[in-house]
Amino acid sequence: MLTRSPQRGFTIVELLAVVAVIAILAALLGLNFKSFREMGYRAACLSNLRQIGVAVQTFANEHDMQLPGRAMSTSDAKWPVVLAAYLQNPRVYSAPGRANSAMTTGHDPLSNLRNYTSFILNGFNDLGALDDPSLTVRLVALERPSSVILIGMPHPGSGHFYMDMLEGAGNHNDVLDLTAYGSGSPYLFADGSARVLTKADYDHKLWLVNRDFPVPPAP
Repeated sequence: MLTRSPQRGFTIVELLAVVAVIAILAALLGLNFKSFREMGYRAACLSNLRQIGVAVQTFANEHDMQLPGRAMSTSDAKWPVVLAAYLQNPRVYSAPGRANSAMTTGHDPLSNLRNYTSFILNGFNDLGALDDPSLTVRLVALERPSSVILIGMPHPGSGHFYMDMLEGAGNHNDVLDLTAYGSGSPYLFADGSARVLTKADYDHKLWLVNRDFPVPPAP
């Protein structure tokens, strides 16, 4: 006569080990999902910047290769309004996954009173645009367009339209977000390319046409 051996259940130690493995796998999957989501946001932001770059080039082609001029008065059209005429959809002014995205806050990205886009335009202090707003910068004047940042990303809620080296401690110190997506931020360069620079690789001189321009040190 065959006798069945008593069925052995899981011990407490074995159950705890299984739970621990499941917890570790869940944590790893959570980290990967966050990483993949961040990569998706970053890729979408780069795509938006490239579309803005096409708008800049089209504007320049129609205006003797000039970039959008610097507007100081609240009644004058700032660069988001100027370039909007060359964009299919102003939604590209919003950086996906960002708290200051106009599409999530409901603010008008074409406001002339405050910058509600996710981006900030080069103020070209080294060429005198801050002292003389009537001065216009031409693309052909940029000898190294692939090494001159045209647009970057400010911290959420900054409200600045232009990246100024001579304002306060310098917008490159107190306004720019160097880690908008993980360890870096996307930038649009004057040649129309868009790429991510890590905080370690970022150099504020990339905003300058004249690399010898004396930028005040951060306090």
